[in-house]
Amino acid sequence: MNKNQISKGLTRREALKLGAGAVVGVATFGRAGALASEPIPSVNQNQNIQNFGFLPENGELKVDFSYAFSTPHRITIGRPDASDRTLMDLEPEFVRMSWTYDNLALPNFPPLALRIPQTMWKIKIIPQIDEKPMEQSSWNRFEKFLPGFEKTGTNPFGEVKLEALNGMDAALIRVSLKNTDTRPHQFVIRLNSEKWGETPAWIDPTQYIGDHILAGWNDRADRVLVMGIGAEKYSIHPDGLAPAKNSMVMVWNLAPGEKRQGWIIRPHHRYTTDLQTLRNTDWGQELEKGKKEWLDLINRATRMMIPDSGVSTAYKACFADLFIMREPLSDGRMIAVPGTEGYRAGNSGEPLLTAIALDQNGLPDEALNGASVSIEMQEPDGNWADARGWGHTGWVVPGFKSWFIMNHYRITGDKSFLAEVYPRMLASSRFQEKQRARSRNAAGEKSMTYGLMPRGFGDCGLMNDDDNYGVFIPHNIYSVYADRCTLEAAEILGKINDIQELKELFEIAQKDLLTAMDRGAIQGKDYRWISGVPGKTTGSSWGMLYAVFPCQIMKPDDELIAGTLKRIETNISKGGQPIHNGWMTDGSWVAATLDNVAEVKLVQGDGDAAVRYLYSSLNHGTPLLSWCEERGLEPGTTKTSGDRQHLWTPVAVVRLLRDMFVMESNDGLKLALGTAREWLASGEKVGISGACTHFGKVSYHMQYDSTGSKVTGEISFDESPSAAWANLYIRLTEGLKIKSVNRESKAKVLPDGSGLRWEKPCGTIKFDVTIRS
Repeated sequence: MNKNQISKGLTRREALKLGAGAVVGVATFGRAGALASEPIPSVNQNQNIQNFGFLPENGELKVDFSYAFSTPHRITIGRPDASDRTLMDLEPEFVRMSWTYDNLALPNFPPLALRIPQTMWKIKIIPQIDEKPMEQSSWNRFEKFLPGFEKTGTNPFGEVKLEALNGMDAALIRVSLKNTDTRPHQFVIRLNSEKWGETPAWIDPTQYIGDHILAGWNDRADRVLVMGIGAEKYSIHPDGLAPAKNSMVMVWNLAPGEKRQGWIIRPHHRYTTDLQTLRNTDWGQELEKGKKEWLDLINRATRMMIPDSGVSTAYKACFADLFIMREPLSDGRMIAVPGTEGYRAGNSGEPLLTAIALDQNGLPDEALNGASVSIEMQEPDGNWADARGWGHTGWVVPGFKSWFIMNHYRITGDKSFLAEVYPRMLASSRFQEKQRARSRNAAGEKSMTYGLMPRGFGDCGLMNDDDNYGVFIPHNIYSVYADRCTLEAAEILGKINDIQELKELFEIAQKDLLTAMDRGAIQGKDYRWISGVPGKTTGSSWGMLYAVFPCQIMKPDDELIAGTLKRIETNISKGGQPIHNGWMTDGSWVAATLDNVAEVKLVQGDGDAAVRYLYSSLNHGTPLLSWCEERGLEPGTTKTSGDRQHLWTPVAVVRLLRDMFVMESNDGLKLALGTAREWLASGEKVGISGACTHFGKVSYHMQYDSTGSKVTGEISFDESPSAAWANLYIRLTEGLKIKSVNRESKAKVLPDGSGLRWEKPCGTIKFDVTIRS
């Protein structure tokens, strides 16, 4: 490993896998593997947040992956909610296929513990024409948004296209070949096992066909690792000899203009007795089965009408990846994993965010099944912070659990579920109060951490000077939020004997936290900002903004929130990403940009800023719509950390887009608060169908007619009103406001002309809005 490629300060990441590779920043790659242009300045100091440097001069918003990090670009393929996964790492000249036969359903992988199945097998797939590699390569997701890839390589003689998706019991790669020259050429696919492996045709080509590689060692010797289907022959030697003891080749001789096809198969669990069955299987049909399974699942998600195909495709791709990064445990329940390799272990962070997103997309059963393991991990003394798991001493954990619980209850209305988990919430709040009381009983002057939870593990780049352990503000924000949720649950369930105790507990905890945040705030030039540790400037900016959303500990216009945002937004990369919002001091954690900053901007009513952060974050992903955990600032950066395919960014994309279209605000709804102005201005329909909210399902669509200066549309609520109000924002380009709305809609125009308002909305309503400049 080249240590110079990795930023300093990645203390926890030193125990995990860090990735690096050739420089690349766009979707088409040459053999040189480096950007031709000069490096782009990576930091815009004190720039105006309204004019991100990553936007083109004409201000056009588009998804173009212009800030993609270096190759390899990873996509993980598999079936939804399954144990068998295959890592596909794409480079300009080859694809590396990696996997393990271990999984979290085995009894030696404890739930929520950071114990990771180790990648054991790697096959390098190298396409060649007349022994020459591909000179140009491009790739994207399989059929735009399914969890697979389409990779096309060309040279002056022809084209090789690889298309990968999972079937029912195998990872599939369809190979399509085309001779574009006027002369015949030999097309070869080389498959080299980089870890173990044994090719029978190397041992005895007179007895064995060279169309497969077996394990040989490190597993059952007769396990089939990989198999080729449909080649003209499987050797470049007349006697059929394999190229090496753990390699194979697929060979085709193509006439001018000829096209051929074959398959590369990675069976999940097949052996030499299955070889003939594998040779006779209709793999095209198997691919169609895998495709249908994914499409059926994705079609269950909330449908969004987004005129920008780059964004709508990203939404579907990210939704699919929520199920790529979920798998069964030994008892059959599901758990999401923060990454597909280095973080392939459950915890109570990303998995619960995933469960929240699934509830919001109308999949409550899947949501609860993926959250139950976290909910049930609690100690006899009430400690709910996963004392036996990855998240131990991370006091954010009860907050994540409580957020899921209350969101699930409010979307489903399942009071029996709330009653079932309430004793855990109550025990947790009492445990937390005992922990906080320890700091209140100290003699002498009150410390800056008076009334806070004790020392715990920071994570996310939080540092107490040079220590990963300390008293961290984000942990306490979520801890207090958990107590707030317990109080709300007690009130909903009518727990008369508990309400007063919980009210006092929450109010004291919130008061102590707000005092600590105020006393420990750091004075800037003309503002104060919240630090991760009271009174200290060390560590990342992660988590402080959770005080606004989702935890509602502070108001969106609080002076300290404004100062914290200002501090974050005076240190923005040229690509529009906050710097040092995770472990990398000179990098960015894209998920935190969405999850922390963009969501708070949305709550503050600044939909334009949320849109810019969304586009910036999408463009920092790969053409496969995948993201590593953290990365450097410049296009094609080789500085990456954490998992090569991380969960937090796709779940943040799914959640933010949902909130941009539908967002609860206390007893009402804000609709289309964060839709891009360009979307409605395009004249195409903008809206959402079947959005699950705390007030029932909501659907709406609207369309702008620039010639007639009108916006027409329809909005549907449940027949029985449950929301006290709903605002629908008509977001057009600057200067265009609402003049009037048809009386039949029973809507009122908002005072600033930005939208419509209904009181106690119910049923289906048509609206016809006149626009003025």
